[in-house]
Amino acid sequence: MKRLWRDFVSRGLSTGRWLKTCRWGLCLAAVALPLQQASAEPIVIRFSHVVGPNTPKGIGAQRFKALVEQKLPGKVRVEIYGGGSRFNDEQAILALLFGEIELAAPSFSKFRAVSNELMIFDVPFLFKDRDALKRFQAGRSGQRLLDSMLDRGLKGLAYWDNGPRVIATKRPVKAPGDLRGLTFRIEPSAVIERQYRSLRVVPITMPFSRVRDAARSGLISGQENAWSNILSKGLHEFHPHFAEVGHTFLGYMLVTSTAFWDGLPSDVRGELEKILGQVTEEVNKLALEKHTQSRSKVLESGKAQVFTPTDAQRAAWEEALAPVREAFADRIGRQLLNDAVGN
Repeated sequence: MKRLWRDFVSRGLSTGRWLKTCRWGLCLAAVALPLQQASAEPIVIRFSHVVGPNTPKGIGAQRFKALVEQKLPGKVRVEIYGGGSRFNDEQAILALLFGEIELAAPSFSKFRAVSNELMIFDVPFLFKDRDALKRFQAGRSGQRLLDSMLDRGLKGLAYWDNGPRVIATKRPVKAPGDLRGLTFRIEPSAVIERQYRSLRVVPITMPFSRVRDAARSGLISGQENAWSNILSKGLHEFHPHFAEVGHTFLGYMLVTSTAFWDGLPSDVRGELEKILGQVTEEVNKLALEKHTQSRSKVLESGKAQVFTPTDAQRAAWEEALAPVREAFADRIGRQLLNDAVGN
């Protein structure tokens, strides 16, 4: 089993491809054994993420560490591996199952190999604004999605925000047709890939850690991201034209393995749940603030131009991307999509 894990990391296999070589039961067994052999104290929680320390997720990870070590001194120790220093988000999902880490916060698209339902968060123009998104996540359907991967050995703990995605390009873009012929970095999402192919864009799947170099070299001529991530990597230096069409929101699911979570002492697990609730509230509030602050700093650099569409122009974007929702309706679930629209 360890050999299979080393093969996955060294060869950079995709989660979906690797899962063909590993049965879920074996994966769970691989993580359960170390838990049984571990000493009672201290419990170590290794938290892996791929963004910078000044982004909402990066700050949230550090805040989690501070609160855990304040409220559970001597019982729990938290180690943060940020900026993709240990695993990228796709690798992190399997690393959870192998007991290589205990906590991660991948964007929703990274769960594509284990959940079709989570593709809902990549569907363009499904949520009319952030409030609608938060109502859905806090409601019955959104809370059910946190437990939708239990049979795969993964447990969602919380939703963390990072604001709306903006489209960043090397040339001005106002209408959907303006994207034709550009090469875009995208997350590994079938929905996002379909979205950009429908706009005649050439999509390239790429880890976030490689985006700056790809933009600087000219390998990609555009990408989409939240303002805080754009600022943290200085992507506006290479893609200075931004279109705020409001098509999707960038968010993350804080996730652990069921073997680790269920194996915790009940008092420790209960305290961690309280801490996560507090940190999640802080992160989501911070995401709103960072969205505004990061946008302002990018504009103050004098290197950026922002296009904000009128209602009529936004309607043209919605019309162009409407077929994407229907293309994935059966895979995601029509009732789930209807629940989202209802918010």
